[in-house]
Amino acid sequence: MDYVPPFETIKALVNFAALKGELTVSATYSQFTAMIRFLLQGVEVDEDWYRAQYPDVDEAIRAGVVPSAREHFLNDGYFEGRMPFQIPVDEAFYLKENPGLAEFIERGEIESAQRHFDDNGYREGRRPFPAVRALP
Repeated sequence: MDYVPPFETIKALVNFAALKGELTVSATYSQFTAMIRFLLQGVEVDEDWYRAQYPDVDEAIRAGVVPSAREHFLNDGYFEGRMPFQIPVDEAFYLKENPGLAEFIERGEIESAQRHFDDNGYREGRRPFPAVRALP
């Protein structure tokens, strides 16, 4: 990530109201997706990896339908559950968090924890490595 939009800019994309003395945030679907797209602008997209991973996108780029892997990711790919680059998996952590997966790997039904994450785990919301603890 090489850019993080300022909080004030993100705040402009949603609506604020007080509910029972607590500040709440609401947004239309359009506002919500605009906010997500804006945040995603700071994410680097590995053009070569993305095109190799998603042949349909590569074909659309070659046909001139989509200008780049980055544009596809920002406008559609993220919302379709596609990754912008290869996300490395901590195999030990992933197998500990997903204990049934080890059996499939031992039987040769799945190549590795990395392959499972790439093919399914990311879209399923599985963590590839331990979360960084937030500051208090």
